[in-house]
Amino acid sequence: MNTEAVHHALLFIEVLSPGTARFDRVVKRARYQRYDVEYWIVDLDARLVERWDVGADRPLIVTEAVTRQAPGAREPIVICVHELCVEALGLR
Repeated sequence: MNTEAVHHALLFIEVLSPGTARFDRVVKRARYQRYDVEYWIVDLDARLVERWDVGADRPLIVTEAVTRQAPGAREPIVICVHELCVEALGLR
């Protein structure tokens, strides 16, 4: 068992809505990047995730599966973008 303590967020995930898209992409992203926190923006309409790695000038656009290995985790988390969007939109 890993006993390493985490004292701050390592990842923030936002789901865009029409009223918050600009705020999430500009204000929040800049704020999180100042604190060296990875930031994912889930765009349900476009069926993609914008993955902003720490220090990145541009996002990695993910349409298949987004994967993240947290420090000390045995296995990475893998999220299928299509399934996430379908589930969130209640299309199942």
